[in-house]
This record gives sequence, C-alpha cells and structure tokens, in this order.
Amino acid sequence: MSNRYLWTLAAALFAAVGSAPAAVDRESLMERLRSEAEIAKLPVRYAWAVDGKQIEDVMALFAEDAVYDLSAYGHASAVGQAAIRKLFLDSVFRAEQCSFSSISNVRVEVRGAEASGADYFVHLGYNNPGFGANTRHHVEGQHFYEFVREKGEWKIARMLGRPTFETVENFIPTAMKHCP
Repeated sequence: MSNRYLWTLAAALFAAVGSAPAAVDRESLMERLRSEAEIAKLPVRYAWAVDGKQIEDVMALFAEDAVYDLSAYGHASAVGQAAIRKLFLDSVFRAEQCSFSSISNVRVEVRGAEASGADYFVHLGYNNPGFGANTRHHVEGQHFYEFVREKGEWKIARMLGRPTFETVENFIPTAMKHCP
C-alpha cells in the first residue's frame, strides 16, 4: 500500500472529524493505517486458502502458537501450528468436495503490536460425506480474531467462528456446474 494512498485516507478521515488532532504523530498514524490494511486482508486470504484447500497458504496466516477455537462446534481448540495443520488436513479439507466462502464487514482495532477484529462470513460446502451426495452445507456467522505481529508480519493469534445460521439442503446433481 503506497504512502500516498495512506495519506489520502488520513486526510479524508481528518476532514470528516474537522482536523488532525495536535498529538497525532505522522509516522504512528501511517503505521496504524498500514497495520489495519494488512490485517484486514488476513480473513479474506483465509477464505481463499480454505476454499482452495491450500494448506501452506492457510498456515502462513497463523502465528506459531495460534489458537483455532472450535468450541462453537463442540470440539476442543487446535493449539499451535502442528495441531492446526492436522485439523485442516484430517478434517476441514476432507469434509467437503469443494467450498465457497464470502467474508465481509471486516473490523480491525490495532493496539501497538496486538490487534483484534471480526468479520461476517457465509460458507457453502458441497458434498460433505457426512451429509451425503448432492448436498450443500450453508453456514452464516461471524469470526472473532486476535492478531499479533510475528517476525514483522501480522498473523492470526486466535480465531473463533460463531455460526448464526446453519442448514443442509439437497440439490439436483445437474445444478452443480463447477466443483474442483
């Protein structure tokens, strides 16, 4: 992200509130805006990596000692990269022939070297062996995050999914046009 873009964004923010606060340090503002932009990309990268079943891309998002909280689904949390990797390879990626996820309304709050945030998600998983052939598992909800800087990059330190709505429906096989 260019400095010019960040300053244009900062100028728009200052215009909205009247003027820049006297105590605003240009470099700390730039760093905060840069961090917010970098962090906001993580949930979207997560959705693409999960849908593409790209384990290395998924793992690149998580901190070394990250917690992937599965309590909303009645499971123990996966703690640490090895456990998260195993969860995705043994369960998540095998649970569906393919999936399509949408992430929206990403919110980020930066506090120095730590941050938190949330998003809304819609996840559609197709042909889960547990539900049978020609089924679509539809889940809507929110993700809640804690982020941390690790080796100069923002990473997910904790991720919790909280489903709001969940259903499974059958579909006519000819309706499936593409499912890698």
